[in-house]
Amino acid sequence: MNEHGHRAYALAPLNTSGPPARRLACPMCGHPGGGAASCDNCGAPLTPPPRLEEPAEAYVGRRGSPRVERVEQALWQPAAGGGDMAVRLQDLSFTGLSLDAVLPVPEGQVARVRAPNIDCVVQVVHCRREGADWRVHARLLTLRLLTRSGAFVSTTV
Repeated sequence: MNEHGHRAYALAPLNTSGPPARRLACPMCGHPGGGAASCDNCGAPLTPPPRLEEPAEAYVGRRGSPRVERVEQALWQPAAGGGDMAVRLQDLSFTGLSLDAVLPVPEGQVARVRAPNIDCVVQVVHCRREGADWRVHARLLTLRLLTRSGAFVSTTV
């Protein structure tokens, strides 16, 4: 990985002083989260996405962090219920993602997105028609990486 890659994906140091942060209610079902990594009620991840070292000003006018292309199938599960929908993940960053769906989704909708490497809860920021599909842009509310390498990082040296 080049120097820019190291800076772009460097995680902020963990705050180990003081009591552990209490997570808020699950964004999918509203169940109190306590300190768990997953919701006891619906299983959705409760961990917020990591933050970047670089200041937000570095990405003014763009998504809050660099994008990683991730063209793969995923499952869209709306928090309000209704049917699940197969979607195609297009790209992913520490702050959001974009995907293609066969149906439009309303701005503000909260949904769980499950793909082979990630499980996350998102909130729709924008949805527009793009060809035969709908391009959905959403911000990450919570994130669980399901593999030790792939989406953003690798734990092997």
